[in-house]
Amino acid sequence: MAQSLFEVHTLKGGQWVIDSTYPDRDASIEVAKQLHGEKRFEGVKVIKDTFDPKTGQGKELVVFDTSKAPKERPAAPPPAAAAGKTDAPAATAAPAAAPRPKKNQKNQDVSVALKATGWLVAIVVGGLGVLFVINKAGDLFSKGF
Repeated sequence: MAQSLFEVHTLKGGQWVIDSTYPDRDASIEVAKQLHGEKRFEGVKVIKDTFDPKTGQGKELVVFDTSKAPKERPAAPPPAAAAGKTDAPAATAAPAAAPRPKKNQKNQDVSVALKATGWLVAIVVGGLGVLFVINKAGDLFSKGF
């Protein structure tokens, strides 16, 4: 009898990583949808991994995928063509574009830092305000008694 397991994979920085595994298809897809909604990953997919112990064969099938299809990269020229040792004219291929860094990453970092600083100032000012009120209340009670 074949055994099945559902793996939730996440894509971050161009690398797929197994996040978790589940025996149930619906549970694994639900987790994948939640992870995709968090916007922390470039892609999330669920793979049904089936293993048949009788034959020793495994089979993988993608049952849920939010990732975009990867762009095709031009194949690298053979070593002989790179050295210029072929008789055929060299084809001029456009250079592969390097992945662009996200411009808004720096803005997000600054935004997080500003929010953290704002919260810190609010907590300190609030704490000092509470201490001030307690001090004034103590002065009023000491005058009254």
